[in-house]
Amino acid sequence: MTTKQLANLKNLKAEIKMYEEKITELKALPKSISAKNGYLAEKLYDTKDKISNDYAEIMNYIENVDDPIVSMILKYKYINNFSWQKTAFKIGGGNKAASLRKRLYRYLKKRENTHSYLANKGEI
Repeated sequence: MTTKQLANLKNLKAEIKMYEEKITELKALPKSISAKNGYLAEKLYDTKDKISNDYAEIMNYIENVDDPIVSMILKYKYINNFSWQKTAFKIGGGNKAASLRKRLYRYLKKRENTHSYLANKGEI
């Protein structure tokens, strides 16, 4: 997982909502123009499903983090969209924004290196 993917979580959620609204609008149209809209609706469903899968993958990653502090960082920062300052305040314990940011980046880098190592050994 990368910080770019994590930061995109909010946008994915908004996109899913947008596609759901468009699909609802298409369903409300008269049946006489449904042939053309059927294809469009199918494309919208496919795109929404792909985005929903990306969103679910990121949420699953966050929920399965084994470090409790990193788990809280991810939830406050990327699910609740808190600033680093507010995240540090919520976690408490004298943690500073910069130290939490470094802890997260180190955690992600360590996981990336472990994943690469296991992939090279053919264990993934």
